[in-house]
Amino acid sequence: MKFIMLFLVLFSSFGLCNDSDLQKEIIGSWITGQQDEYFGEQWFITEYKKDGTAIHRQFKDASCQTTSVVIEGIWNIKNGQLTNIVLDSSGEFEIPSGLILVDEIIELANGEMIISTDSNRTAYRMKSDRCI
Repeated sequence: MKFIMLFLVLFSSFGLCNDSDLQKEIIGSWITGQQDEYFGEQWFITEYKKDGTAIHRQFKDASCQTTSVVIEGIWNIKNGQLTNIVLDSSGEFEIPSGLILVDEIIELANGEMIISTDSNRTAYRMKSDRCI
């Protein structure tokens, strides 16, 4: 009986995270999480701002001193999906303006985010203002 009650409490708490809560939680800078398959291989900071804009800085190496690409865009969360739209990019390669990326938010709490990307990869992110 205790197990059933614990399950119900845990299950019902997931339903409390609505889009508004997720939008508040995502504000800030995010990097590759330690559980991610690319941890230690990719260096970036993605900053989601309150005004719905975002900036993604991809770095050449772990020193995080030199960017290889900077992407500016807008973001939104609706029905548990994070949508990023590219407005502009600069750097070593161009990301087309208007490109739309939609990721399903699996978990977003306490400075950790798990998403299922539009390419069906599970990605792990953690809040940090430093790229490593």
